Order: sequence, then structure tokens, then C-alpha cells
Amino acid sequence: MKETEYTVDALLKSKAFSQYQQDFARTVLSKPTYTIKAAKATLDAFFGKDVK
Repeated sequence: MKETEYTVDALLKSKAFSQYQQDFARTVLSKPTYTIKAAKATLDAFFGKDVK
């Protein structure tokens, strides 16, 4: 089953992404849509967190 993709705005408004600095996250997430897993991996790689 394909994972659901969400717009960057929807992701950044969710609790799951509240720990990320919103302005930087919006810039790093340059595609129009992401899965939750892909967005977290992209942001964690940029901000230097361990990517799982």
C-alpha cells in the first residue's frame, strides 16, 4: 500500500513536525508533497539528527 503524501503546509501544521523550526523546514522541504517518513528523514538529515 502506498503511503499518503501531504502538502508541506499540512505537515508543518501537524504535531509531528512541531519540533522543527518552521521557516527552515519550509525551505528544506522543497517538493510540493511528502510522506511523513520522507519529510522527517529530509529534515533530520538537514538538521543533523539521526535518520532512522
